[in-house]
Amino acid sequence: MPLDKPAAGKARRLPPLNLFRAFDAASRHLSFTLAAEELLVTQSAVSQQIRQLEEFLDVRLFRRLPRGLELTHEGTALAGSVSEALNMIGRACGKLADPTAPAILSVNAAPAFASKWLAPRLKRFMDRHENIRVTLLSSSDPVNFNRQDIDVAIRWGGDDWDGMHADPIGGGAALAVASPTLLDGTPAGATLKDLRHLTLLQVIHQPHWTLWAEAAGLGETGFADTLYFGDAGLMIDAALQGQGICFATPLLVEAEVQAGRLVPIAGSEIDLPERFHLLCNLDMRDKPKISLFREWLLGEVTA
Repeated sequence: MPLDKPAAGKARRLPPLNLFRAFDAASRHLSFTLAAEELLVTQSAVSQQIRQLEEFLDVRLFRRLPRGLELTHEGTALAGSVSEALNMIGRACGKLADPTAPAILSVNAAPAFASKWLAPRLKRFMDRHENIRVTLLSSSDPVNFNRQDIDVAIRWGGDDWDGMHADPIGGGAALAVASPTLLDGTPAGATLKDLRHLTLLQVIHQPHWTLWAEAAGLGETGFADTLYFGDAGLMIDAALQGQGICFATPLLVEAEVQAGRLVPIAGSEIDLPERFHLLCNLDMRDKPKISLFREWLLGEVTA
């Protein structure tokens, strides 16, 4: 027979936690008086809480005898589960309050920064701070520390980060790079104008590459074709495969340039009004795990 709606709804709700605490104490002592002494409340308060729990569950949990209490079958079944649940809650709270327990740091970084710069270096931070465990997430979504379960974020943008503490990461510069295989046979010192027969690799919703070229005093430089990407990391991967020229901040391509897998184009570096920023909640910036991460990351950039 199907349950009616009120009964089904009642089964899904839980009584207040203090009712379970009173029941646990009473089931262990088989005495409302001793349970009250343990909980530092009156005997009548414990008796009332047990009655409320029985009414909520619609069962008898104790038999009231002349010389004490006795658990009913339903009370015995419930007592073990309640004791286990309260112990689990106590252990979990103890771990949170334990100063020796590892701290969890949740970092949400722009995808390209996460994969090209941060992920290869995170082991250094963990080796230096063994008591901090890092969870690295990647996203380009707007940051809201009051609604998102993250400690710090790394995003690309200008200097206006309302309601957040923001540390600029590196300088606001960008340069054009390409695979040496793509540039094979190109004269040394070739400029962007000399390479306009190649394909431009560009991130969607970013200023057109030719505007940056004009800002650098290179004049208008048309390219044979343009290939668009939703993320700078994918764009850089395409450049590594020799698909074209891309324009990126040095932070994202420094490892590839140092290894010779990408080559800077002569005279292509320009200043930009935007850069990566390390963001955190204003009220949390001095929290030890966040402060240590900020100090480490900014030190890595200038190393």
